[in-house]
Amino acid sequence: MSDSERIYGDEIFFNFIELPFSSIDKVGDLVHQIKSKVIAGFIIKDVFTANEVNGIKNFLETLTEEEFMPTPSGKIFPAPFAVITDIEERLDAYYSKLDLFIKYKNNKEEIKVLTDKLDLFFKNVSKNYSVSIPINKIKDKEVAPGTFRIFYPNMGGLHVHCGNLFQAQSMFYYSLIKNDIDMNDQLSYFVVLQQPNEGGELTIYDMMWEQVKRKESPENNEFVIDDQNNPIYVKDLKSFAVKPKAGDILVFSGGPIWHRVEDIKGSVPRITFGGFLNFSKDNKELYYWS
Repeated sequence: MSDSERIYGDEIFFNFIELPFSSIDKVGDLVHQIKSKVIAGFIIKDVFTANEVNGIKNFLETLTEEEFMPTPSGKIFPAPFAVITDIEERLDAYYSKLDLFIKYKNNKEEIKVLTDKLDLFFKNVSKNYSVSIPINKIKDKEVAPGTFRIFYPNMGGLHVHCGNLFQAQSMFYYSLIKNDIDMNDQLSYFVVLQQPNEGGELTIYDMMWEQVKRKESPENNEFVIDDQNNPIYVKDLKSFAVKPKAGDILVFSGGPIWHRVEDIKGSVPRITFGGFLNFSKDNKELYYWS
């Protein structure tokens, strides 16, 4: 390990590595390393400069409340694809928000920088794959590359979960994707735009989807339930936290690994832009989306 590389965790599969942006051309295909279970995730430092981050945050301040979708802990823009529960009304509402995002991308340099740099980033860290945004088969248009998520202080974080749990609960919106995507064990990614004074870190639990596939309720942060219907209390699990800073990008195996975003405290909201990464079934393509 070089002086510029940091490793989190103490289990091989749960290793997260941290690298400077200047080194991504030298480290090979990091996304493939996650898929191959060599690492569980990586943080690339300072992908976006302080000026770029500030420009994106300033843009967000110009949006009206009507343009955001409210959530229990804050708000999202544009609405994520996962909100689609029927083909007609919800799909039209989704694309009305996404079309607004695309309009901003075409007219606001800050959003063009975000999306262009993000696309280049994924091509740099997944050299074995062709990289693109998936297509919705009903509208024959791209879905969102990601969503802005604002978590307000004292309104919680993100409950204990894994991506595979969401798929088990609802596969409808996945069925609307045109591309031949492998939905199993998808990855998660996010760009950090603002970290709170306290809280907001990503906690990774030593627990896999293949071991535990149930929760009593989505909001329960105390325990999950195993196949024998026994509670497993998360406070008793081995875990570690990662807290990338503004301008960093984190990618990790969020589909099979249970995790949570800790409650936001203090006075500063947590702001990110993120979504998912999925491989094609022939393992030749990588899709990023939300």
